[in-house]
Amino acid sequence: MKSKLLFVPLVLALLAPPLHGEGTSTLEILEEIAIDAKPIDVAVSADGYWIYVLTADARVQVYSAQGQLKGWAPVATGAREITCGPEDEVIFVSNDERQTVQIVRISLVHDFPIAHSPVKGPANAPVTLTLFTDFECTYCARLAPVLDQVQQQYPERVKIVFKNYPLRMHPFARQAAIAALAANEQGQFWPFHDRLFQNYNRLNAQKVEAIRKELDLDPEKFQASMNDPALQEQILDDLQQGTAAGVRGTPSVYVNGRKMPYRLSLEGFRKAIDEALDGSTTKP
Repeated sequence: MKSKLLFVPLVLALLAPPLHGEGTSTLEILEEIAIDAKPIDVAVSADGYWIYVLTADARVQVYSAQGQLKGWAPVATGAREITCGPEDEVIFVSNDERQTVQIVRISLVHDFPIAHSPVKGPANAPVTLTLFTDFECTYCARLAPVLDQVQQQYPERVKIVFKNYPLRMHPFARQAAIAALAANEQGQFWPFHDRLFQNYNRLNAQKVEAIRKELDLDPEKFQASMNDPALQEQILDDLQQGTAAGVRGTPSVYVNGRKMPYRLSLEGFRKAIDEALDGSTTKP
């Protein structure tokens, strides 16, 4: 099928007086996205992160704000208009032929590499919980014991992958993340992780050193790891992975690559994990 070009988004810069008199008007194309079918309608998520394109062959294609295709989902023939809903990944699809408006959730599947990430649980577990978190985040600290309960209830079926996503508003979050990764070099990431979250609201260099001593980590190796640029790169990579997947705050959780659709409670995790285990969630 011949590719069509869709221009999104466009910024019209007006210099007074616009369009008449002696003034000038300029049109700046910020991005040009190639679509493989005739575009019918376009909607942009409230946060400006996702671009949804309805095409004539009854598909909704999802693009990042940078114009990268992230996935697509089929819709009923006759769909003519889309509007973003109040929740992430929810859109309204108006259908002329059926005289209906469908509320649709399009759940993108993200592929997160885990080779360098701390992991807890069986390597072959059928369900992977990928966490983007911050050691100074109140809600992240509250989530940690919930995840312990999740793993106790699904010891053979769930593994947890930890990704650092230190927020700029938290001054010691990045340093705490480096310390946890330094502890990981000595096989003590999760105990260090637990103690950081137990002290999330009073973290500083002295507290990190106290945790190091409590866990009896080799001080020279620990300091060498803290100074290792590779750990900074690992944190930067985690941040980039999260941003590409639409992470905008912490904690953010993905179940087998899909954004957690329920509350981050034990009941919410049970529902999401059971759905993943029985395959009830349909891929876009």
